[in-house]
Formats: sequence, structure tokens, C-alpha cells
Amino acid sequence: MQSNNPILTRVETYADYQKPMTIQGTIGKSVLLTGIAAAVGLAIFFYCALTINTAIAGAASLVGAIGAMILALVTVFKPNTAPMLAVPYALFEGAFLGGVSFVFQMKYPGAPLQALLATFVTTLALFGLYKFQIIRATEKFKAVVMSATLAIALVFVVQMVMGLIFSSSIPYVFQSNWLGIGFAAFVAVIASLNLILDFDLIENAAAQRAPQSFEWTCAISLLATLVWMYISFLRLIGLLSND
Repeated sequence: MQSNNPILTRVETYADYQKPMTIQGTIGKSVLLTGIAAAVGLAIFFYCALTINTAIAGAASLVGAIGAMILALVTVFKPNTAPMLAVPYALFEGAFLGGVSFVFQMKYPGAPLQALLATFVTTLALFGLYKFQIIRATEKFKAVVMSATLAIALVFVVQMVMGLIFSSSIPYVFQSNWLGIGFAAFVAVIASLNLILDFDLIENAAAQRAPQSFEWTCAISLLATLVWMYISFLRLIGLLSND
């Protein structure tokens, strides 16, 4: 069984006919993790806003990003740890979201709210399209989205390496020009389409009677996609504000 999420790449599971996972159970856990991440993010955001403390915002975003990445990788290689790591993962994602949102709010007032609305509306729209089978996760669809996701990940890795080692950037791609905005829009689209893959993962896992603990894995995957969508929209809005 495969998750095409950019953070959760592959998870093997097995059938459990005694206590199988359910779609309803996965939804409940996803709502719980999303609520935790949102609560932590809002707390950090408003604390930084009241104290005008960019240092805490920067630290929260860095610690949150690293912590969430480590826990996500652990669940990839040890799926049985997902029930224990799900809540800590949501806490780290919340810290990351709160810090990044405050930084963008300082530079682009109103951008976090716009990105949040875009994420919410896009999620509802894609869920409706998937629910009514207007968009289906066919093998071709999966291959295209996965390939695009890996290509995006590679670009960001190269950008990070260039920044850390050479203190430089990929020309034009991460700047406020037509190419930079186009790339940011492409990333936002691919991030959003990963939701379809997550919906398909949840549906297929439940149909195959995956163990109940797999609900936490699916919930982590879904939260990771939502965070990626939000950050992608946030970055796109920032570039458009500069343009």
C-alpha cells in the first residue's frame, strides 16, 4: 500500500480482520491532528504578534520543521510507531505553521488568512470532486502527480544545498518574476492534487482491512499534505504581493 505524500513515501501494511481501520476512524484522527496543529499554530502566531517577537517565530518554524520531518521519517520506516508519534508530529507541525505564518504576516499582511482560506476551499473542492468520482486516482494520475512531487522535492533540495554551501539561489525560480510565480503556482497545484492520493490511500486501506493503527499513519499523511498546501499557497501569495 502506497502513500504518495511528499513526506510519507511508502508504508507496507497487512490485513487485520479483528480490528480493521475505517474511513470514519481515519477522519476522526485527521480532525484531531489538524485541530492540535491549528491550536498550537494560532497560539504561537498570536504570542509572536503580541510581543512582536520574530526570534521566537523563527525558532518555532525551524524546530517545528525539523521535528516534524524526523517524526514523519520514523513513521515511514517504522509504521507501528504512528499511534505514538502522531500527536507529537501535530505539535511540531503547529509550531512550524505558527512561526512561518507570523513571518509572512509581518512581510505580507493578510497573507496567512488568504492562504488558509485557499487551503480550506481547495480541500473541500477536491474532496467533492473525488467523492463524486469526477477525479479518480488512476495509475496514470498517480504516476504524474508522484513524478511532479519528486521533481519539486529535488528542486527544493538543490535550492537548499545552494543556499547552505554557496549562499546562492537557483536563478529566477525562487524570485518574484513570471517564472518564480509560475513555479510557485505549479507547486500549489501539485500539493493540492496529493490530497486525491491521500483520499485514495485511505479508501483502499479501509477496503483491504488494514490494521486500525494505520488510521494514524493516514492521518499523519493527510496533515502533511494540508501543511504543504498551506505553505505553497502562502509562498505564492507572497510572490504575487511582490510582483
